[in-house]
Amino acid sequence: LCSRVSQAQSADESGPRRVRRPGQTLVVGLTGSIGMGKSTVSNFLKDLVVPVNDADAVVHKLYAPGGAAVEPVKAVFGSEVITQEGGISRPALTKFVVGPQNAANLQKLEGVVFPLVDIARDDFIREAELNGEHLAILDIPLLFERGSEEHCDLVLVVSAPPEKQRERVLARPGMTEGKFIAILAKQVPDETKRAKADLVIDTGASLEETQAAVAAFVAECRHRVQQERRALAEQRHSGPSSSL
Repeated sequence: LCSRVSQAQSADESGPRRVRRPGQTLVVGLTGSIGMGKSTVSNFLKDLVVPVNDADAVVHKLYAPGGAAVEPVKAVFGSEVITQEGGISRPALTKFVVGPQNAANLQKLEGVVFPLVDIARDDFIREAELNGEHLAILDIPLLFERGSEEHCDLVLVVSAPPEKQRERVLARPGMTEGKFIAILAKQVPDETKRAKADLVIDTGASLEETQAAVAAFVAECRHRVQQERRALAEQRHSGPSSSL
């Protein structure tokens, strides 16, 4: 791998991974704290025609009119959280689930939404395998927070120097120092993410260097799976050896 992608420092801290057979689609978990460049890396992966399951996009679809989460959420929080179009109003829902006083409500919401997100994830992996994809990406902001690494073969953490992270986040419309600190407090620290990762991609340099690092990572993954599949094909072609 190129210099912008590094191995995790401690394999013992990485946590559980799924059991994968040689030649099977390589399922890569992609995560990173706010402002680290995860969305940029995800877009680079899509540009390389790698299938990506974006957990945030899945939730957006679940909340849209006709989405699978609409009726269950309405049953818990009432019609007040439903828009005129028939979807879920995030601003209205926020009033019920944000803040320490609404911790129980947040758990209720997660109890509705997380299983639906998990179904979409499993369907995505199954489809990728049926299509013979070499690798498939699970783009999950709360990957470690939810223990989703156990559904991955590799976890790729996107990281950057703290000053670069802060600069990016505070440049966002409506973002304040207080909001930034509050968001960080809810996320697994970057240092912990890096320790739990199989690979870390550093986005602290130029976009071109980051793009090259992503391309190198994808090429290595595809080569690995291709080699496994070639070895399996050779084994099937040669068949069992006979002895006299």
